[in-house]
Amino acid sequence: MDARSEILSRIRRALHGVPQVPLPSGGPPPEAAAYRAEIGGNLVERFTREAEGLGVRVYRTDPQRLLEVVVGILRAERAQRVGVSERVGWMAPLLQTKGFTVGGADQAERVEIGITGADYGLAATGTLVLLSGPEQDRVLSLLPPVHVAILPEDRLVVDLHALFERIRPEALPSALLLITGPSRTADIEQTLTPGVHGPGIVHVVLVR
Repeated sequence: MDARSEILSRIRRALHGVPQVPLPSGGPPPEAAAYRAEIGGNLVERFTREAEGLGVRVYRTDPQRLLEVVVGILRAERAQRVGVSERVGWMAPLLQTKGFTVGGADQAERVEIGITGADYGLAATGTLVLLSGPEQDRVLSLLPPVHVAILPEDRLVVDLHALFERIRPEALPSALLLITGPSRTADIEQTLTPGVHGPGIVHVVLVR
């Protein structure tokens, strides 16, 4: 018997005779029905309201004006060095023509702004969801002081339950990155300080 089998065998023996505890349903709780019905009809409005309430700056645009909106954000932040993830890599050469110095995830510690895609948005909480697959998105969303996320509007869902309904069980990643507002922490007197553990400024561009 190998070490793994021995450990599992000990666990089985220790659990012998222990009463089984029924697991709760995986669906949303009954009290969620009202707010899900309310949000479901206007995901963009609810996501925007919740995100902006957390200090996120939200923009709406179409694919033709996406680059123009991003350039406007970079100039408003007075950024020169920008990190662009592979998912939105088409933007890198275009930003270079606008005068920005553009790198990838390997430059995440040196750039002023990280630009990434996002997989989903949770309207109920204004949360961005990044799956574990696109590693560059995770790095560039965490290390630079400013994060710009590009999110298609058809990737907005009501809440976390709706997210797991959208993702097939066999396609679930090993980890999810949930970003709810800029990074912030508080001292013992509850004085909030932004940007301690990640970007202190977050911009979300919703693309129709």
